[in-house]
Amino acid sequence: MSAPPTAAPEATAPPAAWPAALHARESHTVTAERDRYVRERLNFQVFTLGRATQAVALVAAVLLWGAFYWATRDVRVLVWAALVHCAQALRYAGFAGTARRYPASRYPDALPSEAIRHVSPLLLMTSCAWGAAPWLLTPANGAHDAQMPLLAIFLFGMIAGSIPAIMPMPALVAVWLGPLALSLAARFAWLGSAQGWTTAIGALLFAVTMARFAIAQRRLLVAELRGQLEREELTAQLVTRTRELQRLNQERSRFFASASHDLRQPVHALALFSRSLLRDLQGHAAQPVAQRVVQSTDAVSGLLNAMLDISRIDAGTVVPRPTEVAVDEVFMRVAQLFEPRAQEAGLALRFHTPPAVMRVDGELLLRILANFVDNAIKYTPRGGVLVAARPRGDWMRLAVWDTGIGIADDQIAHVFDEFYQAHNPQRDVARGLGIGLSIVRRLAHLLGGEVAVRSRHGRGTVFWLDVPCRAAAQPQAPLPDLAAAAPPADAAVPAAPISAPRVLVLDDEAQVGEAVRLWLAPHCARVQVTTTAEQACAHVAAEPRGFDALVVDYRLSGALNGIEAAAQLWQLAGRTLPTILVTGDTDPARVRAAYASGLTVMFKPVQPEALLQTLHALIRADVARPA
Repeated sequence: MSAPPTAAPEATAPPAAWPAALHARESHTVTAERDRYVRERLNFQVFTLGRATQAVALVAAVLLWGAFYWATRDVRVLVWAALVHCAQALRYAGFAGTARRYPASRYPDALPSEAIRHVSPLLLMTSCAWGAAPWLLTPANGAHDAQMPLLAIFLFGMIAGSIPAIMPMPALVAVWLGPLALSLAARFAWLGSAQGWTTAIGALLFAVTMARFAIAQRRLLVAELRGQLEREELTAQLVTRTRELQRLNQERSRFFASASHDLRQPVHALALFSRSLLRDLQGHAAQPVAQRVVQSTDAVSGLLNAMLDISRIDAGTVVPRPTEVAVDEVFMRVAQLFEPRAQEAGLALRFHTPPAVMRVDGELLLRILANFVDNAIKYTPRGGVLVAARPRGDWMRLAVWDTGIGIADDQIAHVFDEFYQAHNPQRDVARGLGIGLSIVRRLAHLLGGEVAVRSRHGRGTVFWLDVPCRAAAQPQAPLPDLAAAAPPADAAVPAAPISAPRVLVLDDEAQVGEAVRLWLAPHCARVQVTTTAEQACAHVAAEPRGFDALVVDYRLSGALNGIEAAAQLWQLAGRTLPTILVTGDTDPARVRAAYASGLTVMFKPVQPEALLQTLHALIRADVARPA
């Protein structure tokens, strides 16, 4: 029985070896392409420098035979002149033909090998012509041996001056230096004297030295070209990867913007439904359950709004409003906010305040310090917290010291990164998202300052803000920031307008519209909910004076967005209606567009009390406005 056929090695190779083999073939191909490109660059240099030396060689030949003919009046000088000029003419014709066949427009820095194949024979012919100079200009009969030093100077100069043009190709070095050096050495040796033999040997050594120098220069040139090519490849790879990272970053931003928008919709409705439920269950046995639902919803809303802060800052809608602010006033507000918490935690909250006044945005400054103090109290089990300010020339350093658990050295560099929490590896949402300090860093940059931290693990931490005492002038006016003006959950419902308003709600999410209606119904004479711009326009067209205010979603399902829909509704009503533009978008471009509309902007999930308070304030301002 015959043995079974043996499979080819490729068929039995394990799959894990295939990528390595493929990579090896790709690397070999890349190396071959690099070598080919280097050769073509060397060819181009031979061609370029060869053409550039033609004029110099012509002038040198004319000077040489002119000087010898003037000194000797020997006809052999003219024979050599004809010989060398014929070689130069053929060389010129060869280069001119190459320039026509391979124009610089198509070959700006490289030439294929076939483009300069004529160089070697032409250079050999030229070398032989120059090599005949010692025998024709100083014949062997010894008649003109006195001119030998002059001839040697010219020929040695020709050898040295030709190195840059021939060194890219080793074959050209041998073709050019070989006949010329051997002819010159033979002529000196013909003299027969010790001086002649010494000069002949010196000529050969000089030629060998120049050849070695040319080869060394070629190696340096090749290394430089390869290095340049590798740098270009690395640059191209870096550009490609940078573009890919930008694309991935844009996709990530779009994903988070879409996910945030889609998440805000139900949370927005849940906040309104839960607050309506809590209001209607006053005194009922289920009121504590409703209260817990409201608290949980508010916690989720707070996390979403913290993420929104980053988008608003990156969108440029948070503009510093510098005013004269006393440091002790800022510290007093910090004390009012955190002294109850510190006393409850058994911590000493102390302040060291210099009598200093700064021109800065006090609200942004307060927010930064509040974040620092909040973290200090949160991570300090015993001891205390010190808030201090110290002038440093034109700058003020505001620092918050604590005696808490500290931060490990390997975590210090990441505390200002987004979503990083040094002491919350379990990602307990009750302890935040880990974006507070990243917002602080952004706010510090808005103030023209810098934040930093220093800590000793187990001993305590200090966060500080260095901010200029005199803020730079802000060329643009601050944009409205009603989204951040939400009152606390237990805030009292604001006083109603002069009469119960009539409100038109436009939101393509029927659930959200119903939640708004349910919350506003006890405070309004009428709440009309629509899901499309066409429905809203139909209601306003039927009753141009039938509504006192609009609550419009920014992103609608039709061709119009909320801004455009509001403009159409105003036109149908024949007047400018108080309008709240509600949006769940966090994309910086859309945030900018929302604020640029001039409408009152509120971000989902909107606190129900804030929605009602803002609606009443807008209607009152509209009623008080002169006709």
